[in-house]
Amino acid sequence: MLNAYRELWQQEPMMRRLLVVALLADIAFGALVPFVNLYLTAELKAPERVTGTAFAGYFAVEMLLKTPFGALSDRIGRKPVLLLGIGITVTMATLMALTRNPHHFMLLFPAAGLGVAAFFPTIAALATDIASEEERGGVIGVLNLTYFLGMGISVPIGLLLHQGTATYRYAFFITVTLLLLSGLFILLLFPSGQVRPTQRGREGKKIRWRWKAMRLSAISLPVLLLATIFAFTQLAISMLVPVLVPFAQHVARRSGISEKAIDLVMSGGVGVIAIALAMGAVPMGRLSDRIGRDLAIRLALLAGLFCFLIAPFSPHIAFLGFLGFLAGLAWLLAFPAALALSSEIVAEQERGTAVGLVYGGQGVGAILGSLLGGFIAEGVKGWQGKVWGWRAPFLCGAFAIFLAFLLTFWLSRQLAHRPIEADEPEEELTAPTPSEPTGE
Repeated sequence: MLNAYRELWQQEPMMRRLLVVALLADIAFGALVPFVNLYLTAELKAPERVTGTAFAGYFAVEMLLKTPFGALSDRIGRKPVLLLGIGITVTMATLMALTRNPHHFMLLFPAAGLGVAAFFPTIAALATDIASEEERGGVIGVLNLTYFLGMGISVPIGLLLHQGTATYRYAFFITVTLLLLSGLFILLLFPSGQVRPTQRGREGKKIRWRWKAMRLSAISLPVLLLATIFAFTQLAISMLVPVLVPFAQHVARRSGISEKAIDLVMSGGVGVIAIALAMGAVPMGRLSDRIGRDLAIRLALLAGLFCFLIAPFSPHIAFLGFLGFLAGLAWLLAFPAALALSSEIVAEQERGTAVGLVYGGQGVGAILGSLLGGFIAEGVKGWQGKVWGWRAPFLCGAFAIFLAFLLTFWLSRQLAHRPIEADEPEEELTAPTPSEPTGE
């Protein structure tokens, strides 16, 4: 595992720059969402409708605009769109830190979502630009690495600041500072034009002609299937938002943990799982490179299906934590595979659009899942009791994952029936001669 990270750091300089920028940005964005919630509910005492409207607007903006911003990065380049996203979020986070009126967040927080929608599909598209097709899953695993590290770093820092200052508003200044630093790195170190992978070990060698599947439009059935698969997957995950914490507390009590120790055990467990998943992010991405993208997605969905079916009947909090870790590993296998696959099956100039569509499908699932999970839990609770109300979203989520699993077979069929064309690499080609094998 450590060798994977050593090799990653020793790759071309652009890879190291991506790693640093993504980590700074993920710590910054990781502080934004939870502390907007805490600032509104615990400090400003905002009405539920204000908080709900602000978050609904934020997720809607993310969902609707990730694909257009990905397409924009295809047209004008990755660097300008990354800087645009950072600039928008810095401005909105500063204004949120300065206001004490919760109603302002109904506009400011969704506007901050513009920056998030611009940044994430573009940084993912940049990762696919840097990597060769054979290494693309491992490189995208970097984004999972920085996401889990950012989640594990930002929340404790914000909570420590709150303990020392009795306000959550300084978490916004963490976001602003780290995003400004990230933007400075992008401005000074990222190239303005198209980034291409370094072809290591090919100097002085002839590049042979070969055959490959034809590139498709970003708005093609395989890409839309990928987006739909991830919409169902995120739908399942987001169904747990209203019930996961009370259900975990219920399992912890059944495990003999005292009320005072529950929060400590749960927060410590989440931290350990996040660090363990961060360590496995790049190796799991590389595994998807080796076994094939669509197979990796299928295996990950099977693992997720198992977790969702077993978790609601967990006999102990440690076993629930293990299932959470297993589900996290499944995500680390599936997400790089999906983004790498979406970037491989489309033309180079449409990678950002394709990646944005996958992110957009994820956003649709996030919005619908949170709403459905709450309604399902409330409905079943009134019918079968509180515990079954908590279990029901897990089981409904398992059904959504099963539908996503079935769609992977349709995806594989579509990929297998793509037309074939000659592959002409960007480097200077040596055309085949009658005396030279073609490599077919």
